[in-house]
Amino acid sequence: MKMESIGVRIREMREQKSWSQEALACDVDLSTVYIGMIERGEKVPRLQTFLRIVRSLGTTPNDLLVGLFPEDKNVDSFEFKYQIERLSKKDKKKIYKILEAFFEED
Repeated sequence: MKMESIGVRIREMREQKSWSQEALACDVDLSTVYIGMIERGEKVPRLQTFLRIVRSLGTTPNDLLVGLFPEDKNVDSFEFKYQIERLSKKDKKKIYKILEAFFEED
């Protein structure tokens, strides 16, 4: 996976919104310098930072990561995990029960 590709996609999404680096930095509580380093591929954001950027841009992790992994299954798994994390505890339990039933051995 080319880590600089994440930064390029972040820049593309930011520019689609007609946002400056300053606007994105302010929205996610980061410095403009750090946003620039991410976009140039000099820094890779930590997961929490990445998710704040994703939310700020109004996109999904999958939109920024698709095609960066050798197998798309990895991206799908990440997207599912992201979606599950956003569910209520009750709904998470339902999903986990479904998964447990699916993976039970006969």
